[in-house]
This record gives sequence, C-alpha cells and structure tokens, in this order.
Amino acid sequence: MKFVKSHPYVLLPFLLAATLLILHSCEMDHGLQPLPSIRGHAFIKGIRPEVAGELIVVVAPDFPPKKWTDIIRTPPLDISGDFSKVKADTVEWELPLAPGTYDVAAILWKKHGEDWSFESVSNLLGVYTEPNLFKPKPIELPTNLDYVDSIDIKADFALIRYGAFIKGVITVEGDFRDDTAMLILAAFPMKPETVIDYLFAMGWDLSIPIKEVSYPLHYTLDVAEGYIKYIALFWKGEKGGPYDFKKIGEYMLQDDPPPWPGAPKPEGIWVSEGDTLVDKFRDSKGKITSTVGNFEIIADFDRTY
Repeated sequence: MKFVKSHPYVLLPFLLAATLLILHSCEMDHGLQPLPSIRGHAFIKGIRPEVAGELIVVVAPDFPPKKWTDIIRTPPLDISGDFSKVKADTVEWELPLAPGTYDVAAILWKKHGEDWSFESVSNLLGVYTEPNLFKPKPIELPTNLDYVDSIDIKADFALIRYGAFIKGVITVEGDFRDDTAMLILAAFPMKPETVIDYLFAMGWDLSIPIKEVSYPLHYTLDVAEGYIKYIALFWKGEKGGPYDFKKIGEYMLQDDPPPWPGAPKPEGIWVSEGDTLVDKFRDSKGKITSTVGNFEIIADFDRTY
C-alpha cells in the first residue's frame, strides 16, 4: 500500500477527535454583562452501554485548538432518559461564550466512576457538521445577538471503543521534530487501504505526549473487543491543513487460525473484553512458537517530509 500523505477524508473518525486534543476546561469571567450563548440539541443514537457515564459538549475557537485553555465545555448533559432503544433521543444544551467564531463543537463521553480527564480523547461521540462536509462546521456568534441556536450535534453510542487493551512502546528513529503538533495512535481490524477502512478503527488515542517527554514511551490503547490486525502512529505538524496527517510508524499482527476446521481464516488476532492483546507466532503446523504482548511502534520522523 502506498500511504496517501494528505487526504481530506482519511482518518475521519479520529481526525475529528484530533480537534479535541488534550482538552482542559476553561473558567470564564462573565464580568458585569451576561455573555451570549450558543444552544442546540444533542441527538443521541444507539443503546447506551453501562460503562457510559457523563456526556458533555465541548467548543474550540480554532481547529485544531492552538492552546488548551481555548477549550470550553458544558456541564454534563441530562442523559437520565431511556437510552435502551435504537432510535435517537434528544437532549437540549446551552453554553455561554464570548462573541466570535468557533471552529468546532463536539460531544465527548466518560466512563462511570472516573473523573473528567482530557489526557485521552478517544471518547468522541459526535461533531457539529453537515451532510457531506466531512469536517467540523464553524459557528458564528455575532456581537449583536444574545444567542445562536440550532447547533445540533448527532452522537452515536456505537462509537464507544472500550473493554480491551493494547500495550506497547513507541521508539524514535532519527530526530524528533520540534514542530510536532500532535500524534495519533490507532488500531484497525485490517490494514487500511481505502477511505472507508479508516472508519472501522477499533480504538484511537490522541494523548501521546509531544512536549518534555523522553522516548521510548510506553502506551496503553483502549480498543473494542474483536480482531486487531494493524496498529499505526500518525503525525501532524504545526503547519499545514487540519487533515494533513502522515503515518510514521506501524505494526502488523499475525492472523489467528480458523476457529474450526473449514472455517474462513480470520484477519488479525482476537482480543476479548477485559484482556490485553497478545500477538502469536506459529509454525507451519499452527503451534505457537512465541508471543508478543508489548507492541513496539518505531516512529520515523523522516517520513513526515
């Protein structure tokens, strides 16, 4: 496969997540005059898993955010309703903001029993956009309006990736680039060959630190239960468009044997909920000769040019 260095649709599910890189809530000074606001609905589709605790809406003036304190978030959304059915439920939300342009609004989720920590942004459920736009839709909040409404965001509980884990280490080949803006680690059930393949990511993480960190760097990636075939690391520089990501490291897993005689051979290694992925190397008779449970991704920053 020849990797496409820059494509507006490639990596869609987790490039949108990249807009929320290492989020931090922002304390706002309302002053003497109340701020205007944006308001809308969260159309939340799918069956709510037991692990899903709170949902919030987050907004940023830049895409991707230039600094963490630019990120503003709502209080937790009211998701006390019945989310046990497939059709979408509707939740209203509102967020006071200073007048201006905001490049992205999105919905995030967190697990029950955990505090909000924006050190990992694999918890994206939906982004404010429009059909066939394939990127966040900017929001204009003029100075002469008290509010802008109809900022409706579609979210889907089916996007939740959790339950299993991949552990490993990232090492650097050559010099680390000082103009690195973000790194994305993602796992797939196949080696992506088309735009659609990227939509089937089993898990992704944008929490890979890029400042004041020494390599090798150990990681733990949350993924959904299922077959894992391919792990890759993607790089974005401080310059370039928001979708200008490049692959700089990868790991290809072996394939499990057929689950029973005559069954099709699966692609990748199965990992069950609660387990950590282990790659298995077999001889010609199918006997396991060695295993790998610590997946090394070699980051070659020369591939970013």
